[in-house]
Amino acid sequence: MMRTVAIVAPHFPEYALQYAAALSRSCKVIVCVDRGQLNAEYEGRETPALSSSGEMITSNFKTPGDLLRLVWIIFRAKADVLHLQEAVGPRRRFFNAVLAAVVKPFGKIALTVHDPAPHPGRDGNEGRRAQFLRDYVRRTSDFVIVHGQYCLDQYIAVDPPARQKVILSAHGGILSPSIEGRPLDDPLRMYLFGRMESYKGIEILCQAVEILHQQAVPFRLTIAGKGPELDRLQSRFSKLPEVRVFNGFAPPVEVINSLQASHCVVMPYTSATQSGIAAAAFANHRFVIASRIGGLVDVVTNMTNGLLVEPGDVPSLVNAIKQVAADPGLRASLMAAAKHTATTDLSWERIASDVATKFFDPPSAGGERG
Repeated sequence: MMRTVAIVAPHFPEYALQYAAALSRSCKVIVCVDRGQLNAEYEGRETPALSSSGEMITSNFKTPGDLLRLVWIIFRAKADVLHLQEAVGPRRRFFNAVLAAVVKPFGKIALTVHDPAPHPGRDGNEGRRAQFLRDYVRRTSDFVIVHGQYCLDQYIAVDPPARQKVILSAHGGILSPSIEGRPLDDPLRMYLFGRMESYKGIEILCQAVEILHQQAVPFRLTIAGKGPELDRLQSRFSKLPEVRVFNGFAPPVEVINSLQASHCVVMPYTSATQSGIAAAAFANHRFVIASRIGGLVDVVTNMTNGLLVEPGDVPSLVNAIKQVAADPGLRASLMAAAKHTATTDLSWERIASDVATKFFDPPSAGGERG
């Protein structure tokens, strides 16, 4: 008999839909995503195709009516597993907590924890709101999915229930292009995108590119996103002719186009768990220049699909950029390895198959870690 998984994603609709599409090859799947986020992420793009055993619904995740509708849909489907994406903010955490409480007596609860501990800055402040609801869903879950060994260790450190299976799973590729761009020639083209918070190491990158400019190293850097660090540093970036800055929200189609026009994504983070940014880079067959920190080392292998630099170390970042700027052959090799990572380790089919096997295997005594 085909098993049924109900996926509820208050955030990250592309992640949830890619996972649901792959899972629907072997299970009956109902996936609910945020309507507004879905429209924003897929403007100008086609949504992933679910198989005939898959169904997508949308919700605003706002009203009691939205919550009651979700409860009805899950019970109508007779879901064997309710798979929640961990929520941020009191209202969406309340939705997750109610769904977990209602379904728990009748089925299994799975939870994807993207960040076991919140990032510094605004994420940390937001993460403390209604933390008791987040903790309730974590304790209630039969399965918790984390991305990478670093996140696994971070989650295990909070002493989850012994009965709980903690599953180590890759973060699948996102923002995949419909058509791959043309080969890129000199100079080196780098891309930085997303929320511009202090932990992203924007100050480190700014110092590095100022040095590269002074040394007349040929490169181009495009920055797209919004946040306090970019507001603070934009005037310095604007003095560098090699740098283009788009201070504001970058629609996914523009991000994909910019990824395809770049050789690599630069991530000089000072703090990191897993990273959807790296997953997007690899999905576009672009290598990564990243800090040797947190969960980044779980997906970036130095001199294979990217370069790792010491966090907060400006000379280390400068030297890495100079290395790939001077060596087109190395760039080509790194991009080929990034493509291999996307089609193997970050394959949604592989991820969904592995997770489904763990969901429906007989439970092991005392739970499982990894």
